[in-house]
Amino acid sequence: MVRVDARQCEVLLDGEIRPAMLRGRLFEDRGEDRSPVAVGDHVRLGIEGDDLAIDAVLPRRNLFARRAAGEDPDRRQLLAANVDRVVIVNSVSRPPFSSIAADRILVSCSFAGIPALVVLNKVDEAKPRRLQRLVDSYTACGTPVLCTSAIRGDGLDAFQEALADRTSVLYGLSGVGKSTLLNAIDPALKLETREISGSLHAGRHTTTFSRWYPLQGGGAVIDTPGVRKFRPYGVPPHELRLHFPEFRAHDADCHYTDCSHRDEPGCAVRAALEAGAVPKSRYRSYLEVLAELEDAYGNLG
Repeated sequence: MVRVDARQCEVLLDGEIRPAMLRGRLFEDRGEDRSPVAVGDHVRLGIEGDDLAIDAVLPRRNLFARRAAGEDPDRRQLLAANVDRVVIVNSVSRPPFSSIAADRILVSCSFAGIPALVVLNKVDEAKPRRLQRLVDSYTACGTPVLCTSAIRGDGLDAFQEALADRTSVLYGLSGVGKSTLLNAIDPALKLETREISGSLHAGRHTTTFSRWYPLQGGGAVIDTPGVRKFRPYGVPPHELRLHFPEFRAHDADCHYTDCSHRDEPGCAVRAALEAGAVPKSRYRSYLEVLAELEDAYGNLG
């Protein structure tokens, strides 16, 4: 699958991109999913009149997803399948960097078992000390970080190398510069870009659907629509702490083995937080996501 847009999709068949319809029975069997297919899926095709039709989705090696927004908040929205890495693109200028957005996506990557890369974009407009704090907070939890600027050219070679010879999905808030970065390393893509809204300091949507693109330098990317909010799907509340790697160095010393790191006495993670060994922004993200997961799947007690 190279594009998913309502019931009309596109597939790569013998090197040619072809339109294909979704069989109605796929929606009947979709279960928890808002849509039965994702970009990156391998599918079995049939013929419907003169058109191609998708008969079945083949087993996936992984799946990147979130809780659906709008009218289906309890369903899962499939974002990409069979990928080698999720590249989380963030702006350190406009729109302003959002640690909670990046941290939510990292939780979902960890839950799905997909390696992640954090890209801090627009560094030509960043304050050096603040930028270094952001880099340190993510490298401390074992997440690789790239600093980029399409304007100055910072990090573009490293960005291109990170995408080469693998399938990556690019994800981030609206306006962080995903399409601009892709155009910078592969001008043949000619992806549409727009200016940031001056009044809202937020990005305007340019990509309206997920799409797979081959890269001239090797590999492929799945460019996704910018979002306002990302909500992890399916993560049991009691397992959330496992998806914050910097907690692991401390939680074995907690008084309670099932410590939620919230208000229990003898919590080693909160002690590490007070000592500056755990970034405050990451701990705030943990508490916010934990409350949301408890609301969706039940309280820890």
